[in-house]
Amino acid sequence: MFAATLAGMAFGSSGVHIPHALSYSIATFGHHYVASGYEKADPMVPHGIAVVMTAPAVFRMTGTAAEGRHLTAAENLGANISGAGSNEAGQILATRMIELMKAADLDNGLEGLGIHASDIPAMAKSGFTQKRPLAQAPIDVTEDDLVAIYQDSMRYW
Repeated sequence: MFAATLAGMAFGSSGVHIPHALSYSIATFGHHYVASGYEKADPMVPHGIAVVMTAPAVFRMTGTAAEGRHLTAAENLGANISGAGSNEAGQILATRMIELMKAADLDNGLEGLGIHASDIPAMAKSGFTQKRPLAQAPIDVTEDDLVAIYQDSMRYW
C-alpha cells in the first residue's frame, strides 16, 4: 500500500496524461495480445506497454505546448537536443521514444498489439472518459484529438 501511495503521488505530480488515459482502451482492445515474457499468462497488454504505445504520437501533438519539458525529457532519455528549435521539441522526444521502443524490442505500434483501425472510434470514445489524466495534459484534448493520436500510433516504423 505504501508503494501504491508513492506511485500515486509521483504520477499526480509528474503529469502523466494522455498516454496514461489511452492505455486503458488499448488494454481492452488488445485482449488477444501476448507480450514477450508473459507467455504463461492470459493474453493482455501490460500497462507499461499500453502507455508507451501512444507516447510518441502524443509528444508530437503536445510538443509546442510545453517545449521545454519535452526537450528536457528528450535530453534525459539520451537525445541530442543541441540546436533544437522549440517547434521541434515534440518530434525530438517522439523520435527518441521510438528508438527506445525499438531497442526494447517492443511491437511496432498498435497494429503490433492486434488493434485495428476500425477499433479507433470506440477506443477514442473510451479514452475520452478518462478526464483526470486528460486534464493534466499541456493542451486541451478533444475526442477528435484522441482519434488522431490513435491513428498516428498504429505504426511507427
